[in-house]
Amino acid sequence: MNDSEEEEGYRGPAEVAVGALPAVTVQVQLAGNFEPISGRYVWHGRVRTLTDALGEDADLSPGTELRITGPQGTATARITGVDLWGSHLIDGVTPPPFSRV
Repeated sequence: MNDSEEEEGYRGPAEVAVGALPAVTVQVQLAGNFEPISGRYVWHGRVRTLTDALGEDADLSPGTELRITGPQGTATARITGVDLWGSHLIDGVTPPPFSRV
């Protein structure tokens, strides 16, 4: 990957809301890039400790939408799975909550 193809993104605290549950502040790692084949900007990421913050009863199954608010805006993403460390993997649905250079 050369410098012009490097992923842009954000790593740090963000407020995350799922459905009608109260928003919680957790650590996120978000990245995105322009996909030349589809001709659009795509972003994805990881939300850490979401189950701990919302509780075991929260529906955090694949397909669940959540709102992420970071220092540069709010965006909607969809949960796609859980990694080996219990973090929720997400794909962006709306424009990202971070600046694109």
